[in-house]
Amino acid sequence: MKRGFDRKKALVAAGLTVLGVLFAVLGPRHVQFLASAENWVTDLRVATLTPDTGELHPDIVVLEITEADLAKLPYRSPLDRGFLANLVQAMAGAGARAMGLDILFDQATESDKDARLQQVLRDAPMPVVVGWTDRETGLTEAQYAFQQKFLEGIRAGYSNLRTDAVDLTVRSIFPGRVDPDGNGDFHLGWAAAIAQAVGVTPPRAPVRLVYRGWGKGKLGFRSFDASAALALARFKKDWFQDKIILVGANLPFEDRHRTPFSAVYGGREGTLAGIYVQANSLAQMLDGRAPPTGRLGLEVAIVAVLSLLALVLTFVEMPWPIKAPSGVVVIGGYWVGAFWLFSTSGLVLPVVSPTLAFLFVGGLGSAYLAREQKKQVRFIRNAFSHFVSPDVVKRFEKDPESLALGGEKRQVTVVFTDVASFSTMSEGMEPTKLVALMNDYLDRMSGIVLDHGGMIDKYIGDALMAVFSAPEEQPDHAARAVACALELDAVGSAFSQAKWKDGIPFGITRIGVHSGEAVVGNIGGSRRFDYTAIGDMVNTASRLEGANKYFGTGCCVSDATAGRCGPETLFRPIGAVVVKGKTEATTLYEPVRPVDAERAGAYRVAYDLMAAGDPGSLSAFEDVARRFPGDPLCAYHIDRIKAGDNHDRIKLEGK
Repeated sequence: MKRGFDRKKALVAAGLTVLGVLFAVLGPRHVQFLASAENWVTDLRVATLTPDTGELHPDIVVLEITEADLAKLPYRSPLDRGFLANLVQAMAGAGARAMGLDILFDQATESDKDARLQQVLRDAPMPVVVGWTDRETGLTEAQYAFQQKFLEGIRAGYSNLRTDAVDLTVRSIFPGRVDPDGNGDFHLGWAAAIAQAVGVTPPRAPVRLVYRGWGKGKLGFRSFDASAALALARFKKDWFQDKIILVGANLPFEDRHRTPFSAVYGGREGTLAGIYVQANSLAQMLDGRAPPTGRLGLEVAIVAVLSLLALVLTFVEMPWPIKAPSGVVVIGGYWVGAFWLFSTSGLVLPVVSPTLAFLFVGGLGSAYLAREQKKQVRFIRNAFSHFVSPDVVKRFEKDPESLALGGEKRQVTVVFTDVASFSTMSEGMEPTKLVALMNDYLDRMSGIVLDHGGMIDKYIGDALMAVFSAPEEQPDHAARAVACALELDAVGSAFSQAKWKDGIPFGITRIGVHSGEAVVGNIGGSRRFDYTAIGDMVNTASRLEGANKYFGTGCCVSDATAGRCGPETLFRPIGAVVVKGKTEATTLYEPVRPVDAERAGAYRVAYDLMAAGDPGSLSAFEDVARRFPGDPLCAYHIDRIKAGDNHDRIKLEGK
């Protein structure tokens, strides 16, 4: 390769890597679908790989307000404040270290009970933190005013939880925020305020919440019904002594929040009562657990490496059966590594966006390569298109006036040839070497055409189009074309075998032959024109060349051509074929050399049985295959009959 091309490829690789990084970093931050997918995979790791300690937290006890508790109280809402006052006093008497009430006090109840609870909260021997919120959460002016007055002299913290805006899942601790109704002071979240009250410095920014491992029925904290705890505190003080007591609702349809465990347990089982989300937040702060976080620089580095690997797999020449699994191995290895890192260290690395960046960059790289390869092939084809048929030159020399535009209808036979897998071969060769190779090949093919009296109409890259009975009429044009095709097939096969021995994967030559009426003459504009044949029969000849790849044959001849040949030309039928773009079937034939007459006769017997729908056709073809091994057309019909197509009509979906 030239150095200039290498520099160009390096610049393209750098640009694609930058695009991959931008795609992966900005995508999940601005595209909801990507954010949801990334969150789900993160939640899957949390739900499946979070270790279950099997132990209850030693410092936190949860007192649940349940439906059973509410049934015992005089009214459901607001919660009876006399009951709460009794609960606070009972926990104080049991020697609780601190207490938190995840309850809002935003409206009056019975005045004596309200006053008593206020006094109990102010006089409690241990710190007590109650729930609090601002107007932005929906409180009316009256509710906010009552809350402010009720909580004078009482510790309070935001009872809010920090939910993801995309799917409302609680993935991080709510540290608090500046009160929009106040003087700019930072108000701690409820759990953060309790942590501060017991001497632990809470975070001032959101921190990823590391849930204690839990499953159905396992919440990680000792818990009691609030009414039961009120009685237990009298004779089981050691259960509550020196503990942080958290009081909150655990009701089926109220104050429940989606957690990462929803990825495994589903929407219902994966939700937690707000009091348990707060308990997990407080436990993390008390235990000093600071989960490792992926920095932006690390994310950029990961995506850059994956993007470069995608480009390596794209640009390095290797077969697709190796490239595709290699890409799967790279991405699969990264996913396994990301899950393993989380299980061992708690580090959460993005996986969805880097995977999509890998595919995105690989796709762009493939598109770039395809564009460059098309430019190369176009250059080669343009070079060959300047070749002029010697027959046309001779005619123009004899009759200069024939250079004028115009044409005439004439019965002709067209021969199309093409080299199988030419594009694949050309991708791995220097253009100069490829041109030299194709010059050698086309020179041999052209000589054969000229020897049989055909006109070389044009070269189209590796393809050759020849016309018989033009410019001069030839009554035996069909027989000439078939004889030419047989020799082209033989020479093309020998050329391919020789090049394979030299390490050049030169494909076999496929040939299509068709006869019919075409317009022949000088076709084009006043500045540029070509002596050629045009018409539907030319397209048909091209399609017959392409049909060979389905049958494994080297040459396909239409019935229009075979019918114009004498008995000295041997054929064997391929089938009644409907080529792409046609609705009517055309019986195609493969020309046969005299040396293969015995094989053709045995084949014809089996073919006639198949055409008649005779069940014995399969065994007949299998007998031919045993007698004459290595016959691809015979193998093709055996496969068709086994698939249930015991007839001679064949419809081709491709060219």
